[in-house]
Amino acid sequence: MRFATKYLLLSVVLASSALALPVYAQTPSSDQAAPSGATPSTAPPQAGTPSSPASNSAPPSKHGFQVPELGVNLGIFVPSDAKTRNRFGSVWTGVGLGIGKVVMPSGGGSFGLDIGLSGESSGSNYAYIAPVGVSYRRAFNAADVKSGQTFIPYFGFSADLVGVDLRSPQDNVHPNIQLTGGGSASIGTTIGKRGFVEARYTEIARVEGFDLSGLGLTAGIRF
Repeated sequence: MRFATKYLLLSVVLASSALALPVYAQTPSSDQAAPSGATPSTAPPQAGTPSSPASNSAPPSKHGFQVPELGVNLGIFVPSDAKTRNRFGSVWTGVGLGIGKVVMPSGGGSFGLDIGLSGESSGSNYAYIAPVGVSYRRAFNAADVKSGQTFIPYFGFSADLVGVDLRSPQDNVHPNIQLTGGGSASIGTTIGKRGFVEARYTEIARVEGFDLSGLGLTAGIRF
């Protein structure tokens, strides 16, 4: 659980950094040059019409920060390797904080943050895998996006840096958080703008002789 706690804190920091972007209220500058050939208007204001405020009295640009949407992601993960299943369990669970908006697929594709956490324990053994990277989603049918459908089927890919923590004394594998590479291919569907269901195959480089690749199913919702 120490790995899960550290990963959750890291995920919050990464997602907040990526999603809490400044929003600027742009106001026209008083010293912007007029278009070529244009002359400033000298007509007096019409009766009953409030005069425009002086340029030096315009409010300054406001700075704000978007707060990432939060929710929950629930899933299961089935390792493809028999030795991995035997040591750590056949079906791993994934329960984590959903951070940021659901990445809506588009006809041209959409990029987003990829965050996941799965793990299981069996006796004194345990395994946790935590990919953090970039995802890409594209709608199967661009017309679904344009028509504002509630369910938008999509396919996607991800490239990730995967944190791994394993413990298997019989294999002389002791707790030691390591980083490795990984990637995935997925198909799924959005449910409105705040939910999704997704099946994904994740390929992860071997760690301590264990193949941690496998098939997962995840459902998420944002509040």
